[in-house]
Amino acid sequence: MPAWADSSCTDLERATTGCPNISVGNDGHEVTIGGEVDQPGTGGGPGSSSGADPVPDPMPPLTVDRPGYTVTIPVTLSDLARFRPNPGTDHMQPDGWMIVGLSTNFYARAAQHVKTGALLGEPASVRFTPVRYAWTYGDGSSRTASTPGSTWDALGVHEFDATATSHIYRNPGRYLIDLTIGYAPEYRLASGSEWIPVAGLVWVPANRLVAVAAAGAKTVLVEDECTVNPFGPGC
Repeated sequence: MPAWADSSCTDLERATTGCPNISVGNDGHEVTIGGEVDQPGTGGGPGSSSGADPVPDPMPPLTVDRPGYTVTIPVTLSDLARFRPNPGTDHMQPDGWMIVGLSTNFYARAAQHVKTGALLGEPASVRFTPVRYAWTYGDGSSRTASTPGSTWDALGVHEFDATATSHIYRNPGRYLIDLTIGYAPEYRLASGSEWIPVAGLVWVPANRLVAVAAAGAKTVLVEDECTVNPFGPGC
């Protein structure tokens, strides 16, 4: 594990339940499940190429009422390590192949969801909202976006049109495409109480796509005749 990352487990957890495969940055502003966080100051998460994100505000405290006194504890991302977000899914158009020189459309599917459990010894709920999407396209290129993208039909564009999350491959071959989704966490101690945001993102990898880039459109089989679907692949 790099010097700038630390385990999310406490000494008690190491001695009892063991540690999950989670890394937390020293500044407490990023956590990655199933991988490593970016080094502080390198940008907005896995695959980022858009510069550093602004430094989040200080994390809000957790106030716990005990008989005769109140305990206030700062909540960090490492405190949420046991609340694991659901992984999203990565999709592409065309499905499983692309044409060199034309746009391949990638889009993610991820939804806001709530996990329940114990937070610092208290019953709590944690809500995860997907807000960042980091693609590595397998050819040395990457992109981090605030939009999950969508299908060509949903966007109202033609097949092979460029989109906010599309990518153009310049050489034929076989490519591995990975997506990591950044979730913004919030917590609350009782149902009906206000959600309190925790600074930083929890990054969770999605499924890996494997696709083959063809040298040109003439090598691709078409689903419909071009007279029926003039904007179809290969037409």
